[in-house]
Amino acid sequence: MPKRILGISFDFGSTLLNYVPCISIVWSKIAKQLGVEILPDDPRVEEGIRRQHRAYLELGIPEYRLTRDDWSYLNRHVLDAIEIDWEGVDQERLQKIIEEGFDRAFQTGEGFELFPSTRDTLERLHSMGLKIGLLSNCPASLGTARRKLMKTLGILEFFDAIILSGEVGSRKPEREIFEITLTKLGIKEARRVIHVGDDLTADVQGAKNTGLIPVLFDPQGLHSVEDVITIRKMPDILDILQYRIS
Repeated sequence: MPKRILGISFDFGSTLLNYVPCISIVWSKIAKQLGVEILPDDPRVEEGIRRQHRAYLELGIPEYRLTRDDWSYLNRHVLDAIEIDWEGVDQERLQKIIEEGFDRAFQTGEGFELFPSTRDTLERLHSMGLKIGLLSNCPASLGTARRKLMKTLGILEFFDAIILSGEVGSRKPEREIFEITLTKLGIKEARRVIHVGDDLTADVQGAKNTGLIPVLFDPQGLHSVEDVITIRKMPDILDILQYRIS
């Protein structure tokens, strides 16, 4: 381990940002279009999202490699939970309703919220003099919306570099996008940079393959992985910096 960490990069969705409230709102709106009234905070919505995430983990396919059929399979877990007869709906229409609902949400940022203490943690890291980067698999078409959302959430000011896959032509877990991150942070030694993310392939393996120190963010305790530093709460990264890395 290096004696001094110079920088830290973060994944965005499901790491800094809790998608669940937003996704719940989207599914509530989708259900309404399909003739079912269900509130975003209905326990069936949250249960459907949990089932979908478990199914995603069981597939063992990185998100960026999921096909349209894979997404249809995953979405059916939510549709079943909220008691929508998806078999009785035109499948092309159903897919269009779902895709447009999520596209609109990611453009507007409605319902997005930070995980607890995320802003405070970023402020602490910034005050420590660390270079901070955002490293996200995100299409270029969402770049403006992503930066606007970060500003609205009060975290944009803490980032020295924002690296979005659609803007740089490379995506996690590819080595190139991590190397681009190091360059933009102005740090030559990968081993002096921590990368925090929730995806075992895109974030953990990608960072490890490039020489960065991977930290898995797993707030729900879904993973049991040896030889990977894991945190459940964002402020835990401060403890790692103090006791495990420095």
